[in-house]
Amino acid sequence: MPRMLLALATLVVASLVPAHAADIEALERQLEQARDAAPMVIKSFMTVAKPAKYFGDYEPRKNNVYRRGEKLYFYGEPKNLAFPKNAKGLFEPAFEVDVEIGGPEGKAMKQTKLVSFRLPTRSRVQDIFLNLSLSLSSAPPGKYNVKFIVRDSNSTKSAAAGTDITIK
Repeated sequence: MPRMLLALATLVVASLVPAHAADIEALERQLEQARDAAPMVIKSFMTVAKPAKYFGDYEPRKNNVYRRGEKLYFYGEPKNLAFPKNAKGLFEPAFEVDVEIGGPEGKAMKQTKLVSFRLPTRSRVQDIFLNLSLSLSSAPPGKYNVKFIVRDSNSTKSAAAGTDITIK
């Protein structure tokens, strides 16, 4: 009798595994559709003490006050990018990053295509992160607003994230 129960339990567990895998695949397809329909966002955007080595490897900066000539580092995680397949059948997320800097007395500067990114991959990679750096060595002391605009190269989606900084 115990062997029969064990065999029955094994059959029940074995029959559940494919159902769970199918359920997970169905949920992943639904999640992909939701991400395709959702607007792009930039999560976890912040100034950081140093560039990240991998996704989630960021050390928030203690404050946004910089010495003149000090390098500025930023981290962010763009979400809901479009993932078309290229001619080779690979997914190919791609985006460009622009920067806008508003300075004291209303002076502004903009640079388009500060960064361009393209990643041919066999899987839909969701853990994409930004390491952005700026050098404002000739900027006079004052308060500035630094804003990055991420533009999806495969769709009309875009997102912006920014923060105020002070140069002493």
